[in-house]
Amino acid sequence: MTRAAAPSSSEVAAQPGAIALLAFAIAGILIAGYLTAVHYTPLPLVCSTTGLIDCAQVTSSAYSVVPGTTLPITVPGMGWFALSGALAVAALLRRGDAGTLRLTHLLWATLGLLAALYLVFVEIVRLHRICLWCSAVHLLLLASFLVALSRVQALPEEP
Repeated sequence: MTRAAAPSSSEVAAQPGAIALLAFAIAGILIAGYLTAVHYTPLPLVCSTTGLIDCAQVTSSAYSVVPGTTLPITVPGMGWFALSGALAVAALLRRGDAGTLRLTHLLWATLGLLAALYLVFVEIVRLHRICLWCSAVHLLLLASFLVALSRVQALPEEP
């Protein structure tokens, strides 16, 4: 059994969408990790706590945990970004069919975007507060969806 050669730097550079998706995943993991650490420790949350922008109110609400548990939603969020990053790495290393990887990433990004839309609804309609850290994660999810969509649209037409 022969081993596939690693992609050259020019092959990796030819995939700016996959690189962007990997960067979004790393940023998402870092933000979600920070919010998880704040949840479990007495670390102060670096964000406004007055008026419309009130990260403490949002991150300590009943909506900030997985329903029926005490697990902060940032933990599944880190998992979402980890899988998104793994799909981006697989694309960069050309592991698997490019079309299948891109479609899988788009489906994964769609699930993430739907979750983000629900959480934005909760912030605005239910809590009447906005968390800037959460908004950054939501923007990363939107950006991931848009890049994943553009990568699928860039696939060549099958005859």
